[in-house]
Amino acid sequence: MKKRWRTVKVSLRRISSIIKTIFGMPDYDRYLQHWYQTHAKPGFFPMTEREYYIYALRERYEKGGVTRCC
Repeated sequence: MKKRWRTVKVSLRRISSIIKTIFGMPDYDRYLQHWYQTHAKPGFFPMTEREYYIYALRERYEKGGVTRCC
């Protein structure tokens, strides 16, 4: 039963990640995975979830370019 629940949980996370990607929403889980694979160093820590969302919003809306499809 626990294995089945774990499979459902993983599937829901993947679906959530896909939906966030489609709509251009920041995906903190994907950020963490990338950070630990490529940037992890002793004494350094990834952004908190709040810091990440603020960073993502600024990157998207404060660049001054077009942020829409049409």
